[in-house]
Amino acid sequence: MSAPSADNRQGRGRAGGVSRAERVYLEIRDRLLRGEFPVGQRLVELQLSAEHGTSRTPIREALRRLEGDGHLERDPSGGLRPAVPSVRQMRELYDVRVVIEELLVARAAADGDRGALEELQADWATLTTDWHEGRATLHGPDFVHADEDFHQRVAAASGHETAERLLRDLNDRIRLLRIHDFTTDERIRATFAEHAEILTAVLAGDVDAAASFMRAHVLRSARVVRERVGVALARMFEVPDLTGEPPA
Repeated sequence: MSAPSADNRQGRGRAGGVSRAERVYLEIRDRLLRGEFPVGQRLVELQLSAEHGTSRTPIREALRRLEGDGHLERDPSGGLRPAVPSVRQMRELYDVRVVIEELLVARAAADGDRGALEELQADWATLTTDWHEGRATLHGPDFVHADEDFHQRVAAASGHETAERLLRDLNDRIRLLRIHDFTTDERIRATFAEHAEILTAVLAGDVDAAASFMRAHVLRSARVVRERVGVALARMFEVPDLTGEPPA
């Protein structure tokens, strides 16, 4: 009985306002995003618990969440291994996204729901201030959802229901990749500025500027994701040095 109660205490324990289970989840997720686990490597609870200084219960919970998020996949034997991003699919999805987003923002600038757009602008001005002043802490997935909400609200304000629905489906398919975009404060800060720029053009009714800013915003995101996914994949496919000799 003592082991389960210890696990429960560790799962509930908090450090800096974050539960141990949440901390372990974030740490393993960050290692996966950095490509620290080689392709084909099975993630073993006992080894991870030793590496992260915790019991197996928070490790098990973290692995379940990471599988649900799409970061891990099961092999035929039931083991969990890192999911390998598809670079080709990523490029194709972003090609489609930029076309849809340009259409939606142009429609919003030309004849969008001004009240909804002004409300969106106010909400993001507040979120921007809260983040800069430390009242809002946004981890990668948190900011991905916030960013998706921004784009979906622009889409809803455009009145183009078909394109709005297509964008929602597209976001579902690229969400896992987009987490790579928001792993640094620099990218979050840039995104706040880019969103403000887009909304200013939309509310001014400047269709060309709004479409241009949106296109640059999406392409910049695609480039950052491609670079970071590329770095992660390079690490995942590295051949381990079994000689024990230092690099030349």
